[in-house]
Amino acid sequence: MANAAVDKLKNFGLRFGDKIAVALASVIFFLCLFKAVSRPTIDVQPEQIKKAAEQSDSNLRRKVPTEEIVNTLVEQGIKTSDFAKEAEESAKMVLVAADFKPRQEWVMPEPGAGLIRDQPTLIAVDDVYAYPGRGAALVYALDAEGKRIVETEPKEPPKSQTFSRGKKRRRGSGSMMGSMMGMGMGMGMEGGMGGVPQTPEEKKKAQAELERRRKELQARLTGKDDPNAKDEEPEDPANKPQGPPAKEITKGLRWVAITGTLDHELLKENYRKALKNVSIAHPNYRRLDVQRQVKQADGSWGDWADVDAQRNLEVLDNLPMEDEELAPKEVIPENLVDPLPFLTSGLWEKVHIASLVPKELKEIPDPTQAPGGMGGYPGMMGRGSMMPGMMGGGYPGMMGEMGMDGPGSRGSSMMGGMMGMMGMMGEMGGMMGGGATETLANFWRTEEKKVMVRALDFTAQPDESYRYRIRIVVYNPNLNREDVSPGVDNKSEELGGPWSEPTDEVHMPPDVTAYAMGVLPAGAKSDVKATFQVVKFNPEDGQTLPRNIDAAAGEFVGMGPPLSTAVPTSDGTGQKNQRVDFNSRMMVVDVQGGFKPLPADFPGNVIPRPAATLLLRPDGAVELRDEADDRLDEVRKDVESNYKRELKESDKVRSNSMGSGYEMMMGGMEGMMGGGMMGGRR
Repeated sequence: MANAAVDKLKNFGLRFGDKIAVALASVIFFLCLFKAVSRPTIDVQPEQIKKAAEQSDSNLRRKVPTEEIVNTLVEQGIKTSDFAKEAEESAKMVLVAADFKPRQEWVMPEPGAGLIRDQPTLIAVDDVYAYPGRGAALVYALDAEGKRIVETEPKEPPKSQTFSRGKKRRRGSGSMMGSMMGMGMGMGMEGGMGGVPQTPEEKKKAQAELERRRKELQARLTGKDDPNAKDEEPEDPANKPQGPPAKEITKGLRWVAITGTLDHELLKENYRKALKNVSIAHPNYRRLDVQRQVKQADGSWGDWADVDAQRNLEVLDNLPMEDEELAPKEVIPENLVDPLPFLTSGLWEKVHIASLVPKELKEIPDPTQAPGGMGGYPGMMGRGSMMPGMMGGGYPGMMGEMGMDGPGSRGSSMMGGMMGMMGMMGEMGGMMGGGATETLANFWRTEEKKVMVRALDFTAQPDESYRYRIRIVVYNPNLNREDVSPGVDNKSEELGGPWSEPTDEVHMPPDVTAYAMGVLPAGAKSDVKATFQVVKFNPEDGQTLPRNIDAAAGEFVGMGPPLSTAVPTSDGTGQKNQRVDFNSRMMVVDVQGGFKPLPADFPGNVIPRPAATLLLRPDGAVELRDEADDRLDEVRKDVESNYKRELKESDKVRSNSMGSGYEMMMGGMEGMMGGGMMGGRR
């Protein structure tokens, strides 16, 4: 219900509101008009304006005495600046241009490119592979503080001088190009040297040897195929030791070699996109980070933990000698590839990437086929040929000096010298091509698409299983720069890439390992016995020795007096016989296998079964050893083949510690040369 008072007020406003507004406006108008009429007018005469102008002009033209001006300035506290004296002193100041240089270099913008830099996208390492090994290497002796022990009274020369490759090379240096070029030339002329087998028996034997070498080489390399290598670099006189020599010792080592490949081309492309400058788009590698997991007793994996880099550097930073690299230095980045210690016992296996090894190192030529080249002229370059002076020793020692052979070599032909010279020219070409930019940039650079990474872990413990992962770490290209996009890290000194995929499980064998290799049939008065190949590693001298031992249920494998065993040497003194304790401290619980009889109507009547044994370990655990697995065990097969090779070559001074893949190539070279042009490799 509406309010009566409100309705009356509304009706009043509608009827009289406009009249009230007009009345108020009229009142305000008349009030303003009254004020304007009653205000007095301005009383200014022209004479007054003229008089004021004349006074102003008189003031402007009036001269003020200098003393009066000075007194006024003094009263106001204004003092003379003595500008002339200040200008004279300023003229004596020496300005240094360096104090006025810009904080960063001027950048010339490229067409269509911005100047704001981004952070390069780092990538992970591919094809990561881990493989265990054991042996002994030459290292410098260290005291409790990690410093090298000086040989105060040396009674004999350093041990590194015992071996034919006694030069210490820089990390990542290539050393094979001159040798490989000489080898390739020699293989090309094989038909002219009388090295091709003639009789069917010789051809069959050569073909069998060829297949064996090819299989062994394939087993020694991880990966696929290609690139080039370099000749050994001459020793830098600046690197020669000054003062008393450091003490050298032979140290037994266990290691796990972790290898992989890095897509260097993709990484450079990421740098180009981020840094907006093609000329500086090269990653500056700092190091390789390595982590590992340890397999627990229940089969699970522990947490990822950093590998103790300091303990590894105690070996890697104290090497009197380093072993050869099969890959060229263009694919071996500094700081991403650990050097290989020179092994006096044992051999390196699975430490090279096959896809980065030069083709001539991986392909074993067929000795039953006469290659092309100069082979069409039989006898032209053989012994007693038409150029005996040229090929037989016209330039004594030239080939050995060029890095083709070790000391004492008889390879002194002109062709060998030419190959050594070509190897040196290859090194010079590398310096003139990529080396100049390396010097200017002051870090390792390459134009190769893929490069190698390798880490060595000397902290692996016996009878432990591991998984590894690695990542690259680079120097930050945007450090302390201002021309970067928001959020780009320009404070950190280094940048870490993503971690690689974990490797497969790698097991470091115990120091004494018993592999099941077969079963001996039971006799009338004896039980069934299993044949074990016991592999004994001695941490003191690094020797890894295999020995076949039989044991039946209830017996300890290898228990008994030490056995006389042939032990290889690397100093050329020949193999030695030593008594070695092969006691594994494991007892045979049960043995199965051998020939199982079949029904009489079955062809053959028997079927062979691989040996299967149960062994009781010292810790109370039971271990199953199966012949089907142990015969194919890659580590065991490498130990056996390398042991045989080391025994065979104990009468020669060791020139390298590469696995049989490298040695069979060089051995094949010797066989083809027949002692004619090369004379001998060592």
